[in-house]
Amino acid sequence: MKKSRKNRVYKLVNLGDTVLAPCSKDVYRKAIVIDTHVKNETLALRIQFDTGAIHFISSELCYRIVNGVAIPIEKPKTKLQKFCVWFLRKLGLSEV
Repeated sequence: MKKSRKNRVYKLVNLGDTVLAPCSKDVYRKAIVIDTHVKNETLALRIQFDTGAIHFISSELCYRIVNGVAIPIEKPKTKLQKFCVWFLRKLGLSEV
């Protein structure tokens, strides 16, 4: 019997990482990841802004900063997105 790979959680962000999170309409600010958990097969982040405000937010709305490049945290769906994540992993720029 084959094991299902769908049960594997896609996780591109760890505790203490810096992410860009939406704070208002069309405005993204730096935030630090405090906690992560999976809710309805979607990764949810507990983040803290520089001002001290703490929020829960879906990872689909956030970006991770890797060597000055913003990478979507959500699971890649298109072939181009999958290729970009694969390429960054080959270069060692993202740890998963």
